[in-house]
Amino acid sequence: MLHLQAAAEVLLKYRLQQEHWTLVFAEPGKARKEELADGSLASCTPAQTVDRLRRIVGLPIGDKDAAALTKLAKTRNALQHYGLTDRARAVEARAVEVLDFLVRFLDEQLLPALPDEDRQRTTQDMWTIRSGLSRIQGFVNQRMQRLRAELEPHQNRTVACPHCDQWALVVADDNSKCRFCTVRTDALDYVLHRDIGSNASYRRCLSCDNQTLVCGVLTAAAPDAPVDLCFSCGKTFPPLESCLRCHRRFQPHDFETVCAACLTDQAAKEDQ
Repeated sequence: MLHLQAAAEVLLKYRLQQEHWTLVFAEPGKARKEELADGSLASCTPAQTVDRLRRIVGLPIGDKDAAALTKLAKTRNALQHYGLTDRARAVEARAVEVLDFLVRFLDEQLLPALPDEDRQRTTQDMWTIRSGLSRIQGFVNQRMQRLRAELEPHQNRTVACPHCDQWALVVADDNSKCRFCTVRTDALDYVLHRDIGSNASYRRCLSCDNQTLVCGVLTAAAPDAPVDLCFSCGKTFPPLESCLRCHRRFQPHDFETVCAACLTDQAAKEDQ
């Protein structure tokens, strides 16, 4: 993961430099060529690099690829600074997304611009890389295929695992475990590892009363329709609203903005 992050950073910044040498600086307006030449520059962050490639260079880097690169940078920092360890299956599944993107990035953006001799030498190296990538992809696909029958009955409470990104995390009674990478994930862990930009939170469950109801979850049964899913009892609810009066979560039957308890309490006060 450390080497993969370094490779991604070098290749992406090389494409920025092809556009204009100042773009690899953290502050392009203060760029100095001598700092680029001797390597003493303060360069842009991985997130800034992707943003500039999309916004300034105009490269069609999709949200999924951008999210995979962001996760890779976070994993690299955790490994480098905190000695974080992870399951091999989770690492392989996470790495395959970035490797797949980098191969496409090389084919489409970098290799065509190389001199013939360099391109031929690099093409030989790429054969080895593609072969390894195919083996990892094959492993992921084969394992998910084997898990299909096991996961099928639990689609309404199966979510994408925040550790390996596979649709294999089955939420069960206090035992939510990914069937692909075997990492156990509770409500707090799931919320903390959600993709960048997610505003998911967790609340008290209407069924078991535990503070483990995660809001706005996508399941394998309906990957485009968010639900609220409890990580204690495994039950799902239509997206709940927050009561404007008591702030508890409730399920509106029409267009109510306050819960039934608050409506009853308000009606009782009006009758007095």
